[in-house]
Amino acid sequence: MSDNRDQLLAIGAQCSEATCHLVDFLPFKCQHCNLRYCGDHFKPDAHRCSKYDESKVNRVAPACPLCNTPVAIPPEQDPNIRMERHIQSECSVMTGKAPKKSSPVCGRPKCGKVLFAPITCDKCRKQFCPSHRFPATHNCASTASSAQSKPSSSRSPPIPNMSKALEDLPARTNAALAAVKRSMASQSTPTVNSPRVAAPAVKQASSESSSKSGPGGMRNPFSQVDRRAREERESRRKAMQERARKGLLSEEEKLILAAEEAERAAKKDGECRVM
Repeated sequence: MSDNRDQLLAIGAQCSEATCHLVDFLPFKCQHCNLRYCGDHFKPDAHRCSKYDESKVNRVAPACPLCNTPVAIPPEQDPNIRMERHIQSECSVMTGKAPKKSSPVCGRPKCGKVLFAPITCDKCRKQFCPSHRFPATHNCASTASSAQSKPSSSRSPPIPNMSKALEDLPARTNAALAAVKRSMASQSTPTVNSPRVAAPAVKQASSESSSKSGPGGMRNPFSQVDRRAREERESRRKAMQERARKGLLSEEEKLILAAEEAERAAKKDGECRVM
């Protein structure tokens, strides 16, 4: 039994209060006298600490009766003398001076937040709150001056004469349609026999076209390449027609759509003639 009791006493510590001596496994240490106490006697008032000075610990800064500003009183100094010196030289009511701000304030206009952890801008070197710490949020003067000094390289190019372009538009459209008609007419007319000098080239071209189109010179209707090309051209034509109905086509796209429509109409006429 004595061995077990010694082991338990070695774990904790006895309370230093003369009327207690309780064994506490988690004792408190007084910061003034550095002695260990239990949970009931760890406060300086509870164990009547001899090294505790209430005047040094519980210091309260009295407020000035005129400007209502707390006045710090150093240790071992008469509060009346310190207050009188404040009223004569520091009080804003008696001296007419603006009260000094004890802590910095956000540098952005109309913010006025007290900065407990001020953030300094790297460009204007002013202090701001977390909400206005970025140059764009506090209208940084350095960024504005740099933007004004640098020439704007993203200016749009000069707009050409629109009236002249609109006047030339019908002529360009008519010329494009005439060129499309001439090409369609040249494709529909039979080809004239070429001279003997170009015979090898004609034979080579005809052999290549026959090899591509299939046996017998006929285009293979089941060819995946031809069918995919037709589907792509048809989808592109429908998309351009939809954009044309909405008025979103440019002049070049209008010319391309007109050429597609003319070629499609010519193909339909050729199919009807064959049938």
